[in-house]
Amino acid sequence: MAGRMGLFYGWVIVVVAWILYGFGISPAFYSWGQFAPALITDLELSRANFGLIFGMFTFTYSAIGPLAALLQTHLSIRFTMTLGAALAAAGFWYVSRADSFVDCIVGFSLMGGAGIGLSTILPSQTLGQNWFLKYRARSIAIILTGGGIVGTAVPTVDRWFLDNQTWNDGWLFISWISAALALVALLFVRDRPEVIGQFRDGAREDLAAPTTKSAATEAGPTEWTATQAVRTPQFALMILCGLAYGTPWGVVVAHGRLHMDDIGLAPGVIAGLFSWMILISILGRVSGSLADLVSPRKVLAVALALEALGLAGLLVARAPALGYVCVTLIGIGFGAGYVSISVVFSEFFGRRAFAGTTGTRMLVGGTVGLGAPWLAGVLFDQTGSYDLPFAGLALLSLAGAAVAIICPAPGSPRNARGKPS
Repeated sequence: MAGRMGLFYGWVIVVVAWILYGFGISPAFYSWGQFAPALITDLELSRANFGLIFGMFTFTYSAIGPLAALLQTHLSIRFTMTLGAALAAAGFWYVSRADSFVDCIVGFSLMGGAGIGLSTILPSQTLGQNWFLKYRARSIAIILTGGGIVGTAVPTVDRWFLDNQTWNDGWLFISWISAALALVALLFVRDRPEVIGQFRDGAREDLAAPTTKSAATEAGPTEWTATQAVRTPQFALMILCGLAYGTPWGVVVAHGRLHMDDIGLAPGVIAGLFSWMILISILGRVSGSLADLVSPRKVLAVALALEALGLAGLLVARAPALGYVCVTLIGIGFGAGYVSISVVFSEFFGRRAFAGTTGTRMLVGGTVGLGAPWLAGVLFDQTGSYDLPFAGLALLSLAGAAVAIICPAPGSPRNARGKPS
């Protein structure tokens, strides 16, 4: 056992979670937009329907968050991630054989979305939360860089498939990746340090845990439950911040390639812009670890402001140089927001409520994410441009930045209610 050998298994968990998260979500998430022109042509999809498929995918992987929280709480994170990766493999195999809008909904939106929701976002962050206390933001930031590092290669790999094979072959390749990840999760994931006789951060004892019966009794009311947390105004405000960083990213990933095609950029330039946007999001994710040193709400506010500026820039970007400036701002803003909002939730409501509050946040985000790419497609079909969607998303991110600055911490359940719950 790792505990007897003296190796702190938490850092192994970080590597494993990095692999499961990065290779679990990035190939599917980023490939949908990269395969857009071929899919739209071959399956005769409108842009509204194309956006709806991606929106339903976003909704499914987000909406399944509460189920993922339930499964990993009552069964195990290892079981949840293994099941999810296997389901994603089956879904993406189905997409590789798709010949209609309905096939894409079933394989990509429902099966693939559910598989990714069970195997990546929530369980990966929960592993970082469970194994670390002092280095919590740092561990989560490292894990979430997996999405950016793996995602950077996706446009280039997809371009190769489109030039040398077909989009069907690309989805079959993604299915194989997901199947391999199911085996990785089964063999290497361990839910928390206590199961192998270790403590968070590799300490000799859990300094955050009560050491006596009386201490445990006193600590009870200071620990939030998810049910208590979701009733606070802080939870609602942070939900808005979650929408402000996540919704724009989803729309840009789904429609950005099409927008760049429409304004006349060459396919090679577009692939480069997307690779750079995903790559620079790694810097954003790493900068999210600053939340170990300064207020995570300040990091979140700056991230959302940068994302708003990048989105606004897309309204006037007609040259590659300005495009690179815009996607740089979007990538850094999204990456830092992605990490820092998880740290805010952990700081506000603690370890016990993390899975439940994060799962609920994902459900709300997915509900909005269901409509946003579809609405962007509808507006394009009606107006012939993406100006209205990008302007609205820039305002949303700006509003989130303001909320992150003014939102106070909720304190403890005792203080919030005036008495122990």
